[in-house]
Amino acid sequence: MRRSAIRVVAALALGVLLAVSGGTAPAWAGPTGVNPAGCGTGNTWKYKDFDVNGATMRQEVRHGYGCNGVGWGRLSRIGGSSPALALIQSAWNPGGPSQYGVSGTNWTYTVDASPGREVCAGFQAYSVDSLGNWHYIDWFFAGCYTV
Repeated sequence: MRRSAIRVVAALALGVLLAVSGGTAPAWAGPTGVNPAGCGTGNTWKYKDFDVNGATMRQEVRHGYGCNGVGWGRLSRIGGSSPALALIQSAWNPGGPSQYGVSGTNWTYTVDASPGREVCAGFQAYSVDSLGNWHYIDWFFAGCYTV
């Protein structure tokens, strides 16, 4: 009797954990929403350069095998000049929420880059006038890669 009571409690606990977590994730799923600084250097699997009001901006879609497989975006100015810009980058898995930039860096928080998942990145650009007002320029999509 005692052993079956333990099984019932264990089954109920597992049910609660599955309900709270929304199901089970594959064992290889990378963490989402983590600063990738601790996940190794990563590799650029896709990138695209954009002219943003005279500045050449490179949006990379990166992959790291550390942290159980994660992806993120990295945005860099690689040339040109322009008036002040405000740039908001994001990385995401299609159908999932966006992960935005890590404060004080040029990269985003991580998204899941487990086998079969897509990792995408892009950014919005705004010009900033002398009063500090932001004026929308455009959305720049670097693309996606599939793990």
